[in-house]
Amino acid sequence: MSDFDWDSADVVIPEQPRTAIFTNDDGQVVVRQHCWPDDDVVVVISPPHAITVALAILRAAGHDDIEFIRNCGAGFEDVELPELPSPRKRPNVEEMKAARPDIDWDRATADFDEFAAKTAPKDPTAAERQRRRRDKLRDSHAKSVTSERDTAPVVYGEVA
Repeated sequence: MSDFDWDSADVVIPEQPRTAIFTNDDGQVVVRQHCWPDDDVVVVISPPHAITVALAILRAAGHDDIEFIRNCGAGFEDVELPELPSPRKRPNVEEMKAARPDIDWDRATADFDEFAAKTAPKDPTAAERQRRRRDKLRDSHAKSVTSERDTAPVVYGEVA
């Protein structure tokens, strides 16, 4: 189990799964969430990547307008922000078809449609039929051999 103190000042989000941010013995930033009853979830971030991670979190939360500045003597200076990678562009189907003229795309599409048709559920009432079958089996098991048979021992001389 966890030996982390969840009441310490490192906890920054106490109302969700409590989240703590601190540095470990190697100088890396650790984001840790309390998890019941399993082990805590831990994310370790190297210091050079801290600004990138903070920026990515802010952008994902919709805070694109936040700027980073640092204290520089008597004034402040802008923090050079790394360019976040843009989400990977999904290839356009037409571009893909143009890039591979050696493939018969109509046949490939037909093969895929045939495969999809084979894997589609064949009977929408199968679940209902299975439920009725299980009920019937359950009812048949209620009449066991031992409940119908006389379990009293036969006394000598009695005819069963």
